[in-house]
Order: sequence, then structure tokens, then C-alpha cells
Amino acid sequence: MRRLLVLTIAAIAAWASSGAWAADEWALVRLSVTHIRGAGKESAEMVSQALMGTPLKILEKDGGWWRVESPEGYQGWVDDLALAPKDEAQMAEWRKAPRLVMTNPYQIEAYATPDCQQTRCLVTDLVNGDIVEGSLTDLDNGRVKVTLPDGRTAWAEADCFTPIEKWSSQPFDADVILNQAFACMGAPYLWGGLSTKGTDCSGLVRIGYFANGRILRRDASQQARTGQQLDPTDIAAFQPADLLFFGNKSTGRITHVGLYDRDGYMIHSSGRVRRNSIDPNGQDYYDREILKAVRINGHDNTDGITPVASHSWYF
Repeated sequence: MRRLLVLTIAAIAAWASSGAWAADEWALVRLSVTHIRGAGKESAEMVSQALMGTPLKILEKDGGWWRVESPEGYQGWVDDLALAPKDEAQMAEWRKAPRLVMTNPYQIEAYATPDCQQTRCLVTDLVNGDIVEGSLTDLDNGRVKVTLPDGRTAWAEADCFTPIEKWSSQPFDADVILNQAFACMGAPYLWGGLSTKGTDCSGLVRIGYFANGRILRRDASQQARTGQQLDPTDIAAFQPADLLFFGNKSTGRITHVGLYDRDGYMIHSSGRVRRNSIDPNGQDYYDREILKAVRINGHDNTDGITPVASHSWYF
């Protein structure tokens, strides 16, 4: 399991008094996806990732590495080249600005002009869940003009975007969650991965629910303590997008999570993103006992389940 990097109150006070960082310092991720590491160096373990347009609190700076906190409370170190620093006033402007969320399930490209498709015109790639500034009224040749967190502008296919207000206030929709997870089918397991480019087990759950406008906790052990606890032996009672947890039965330690699909199957990231039966009589049976099962549906705005529309860092 990943380590949570906790800054004590005493350390916070020390840093604030030293002037090394200010409590109102923020950053937006400027890359389609960036790595969050356990220490401020490239060789450190990747503990998570963050998508373009994710608001991050800056907790500490050490040379070219910044320790940050993500919207779900996860902490780690990010190379400052991946971030666009913002002060409180700039963040307030961003929260009021017209913004678009990339909602295509697959990676797309954004170009320097409305009509260019050559590789040398490429500005950036974008993945599902990236947030940029822009309006669907600013169209040309079927593309929308977007502004990236660091001020660069680009043009991308307009039908791949949804206004943030609409995206962030979606009703629960298991098919949105599962369809996004299935769009990752075959993607390699990546420890700490939290994007459609590569993901770990709890990351796949996060990706699916974020596509439905909801922020869940980062790790499987944390996700297992949220929502409504279900009887893990009652497979017939599971509903699409319920969370199924696996681990060490003797200790109760959770080490893996999958998303329930239908008909006794789940989708999960284990070696790669794949679909397996949880029924011993089913094809491609995943031969591990379900230790816990959790229902997220119906539990918005409870501990660890936050619709983006309710998160003060975004609005």
C-alpha cells in the first residue's frame, strides 16, 4: 500500500514562519498527467498521479520539487516543471472561468491551429478528466479553442469536451463509470497510475468514478472504508459499479479492488485491465475471496465520496 506523507502541525508552522512557502500557494497540473512521488527525486517511488487542471495545494518546496496535496487529501512530491503555480487570486479567477473537461474515453490531441493535423502542430495530448479553460461557443472547423493551465492555447475536437458545470453535477450513472473503465481494457498495470495511460487497481476505480464527476479516495484500503458496506458473499445483491475488495483474510488487510460489472463479472487492474468472473462456476474465474464490498451509489458527500461540484477547490 502507498504511504501517506503526513506533515505535522509543528512542521507546517515551522515552514510558514521560515517563509519557505505560503499557505495560499496553489498549482494547476500543466501536463495531461503528471507523477506524484514519495520523495523529491526522479528515482523515488511513484505513489499517485494527477491530471491536467487538477488544483493542488503547495505544502513545501525543495529546489525543483514541490510537495503537494491533491483534492482527495493525498500528499507527495511533483517536479515543478509539471505545474503552473497560482496565487489565491489567480485560483479564484480560475474557479469562475469557463472551463471544459475532456470527456472522450480515449486520449486525444490538441493542435496549434483549428485545421492543422500534422505532428509538428501538436501542442499536447489530453486524457479523460483533463480540465482546461474554454467555451464550446469558441469553435472553428469542429474544434474548440482551449487554454491550458500554463497559458498555452490549443485547438481540439469540440465533441470531446463537456462544460465543467454539467460534468461535475452528473447524477450517478453506473454505465458512465464502467464504460470508462472498459475503455482502459488491456492497459498495463502501473503502480500509482491514475490515468487512462496506465493504472493500478484503485486508480481504475478512481478513473471510472471521476468520469462520473466524483472524487473517491486514492487507495483500495481507503476506498473500502467508504460508502455502504455490503455482504461480500451475496453476489446476487451486487449492483453495477459496486466496489469489491480482496486481500489477506487472516489480517483483514485490503490489497486489491475491482468494479462490479454485471452477471457475476468485475473489471479490475491486475497485470492489465481485464474482466474476470467472481463466480467459481464462471469463465475466467478470479480465484480470490471477496473480503469486503462497498456501494458508492446514494452516498455522495459522505466521507471519501465527493462530487466535484461540492469540492471548494474547483468552485
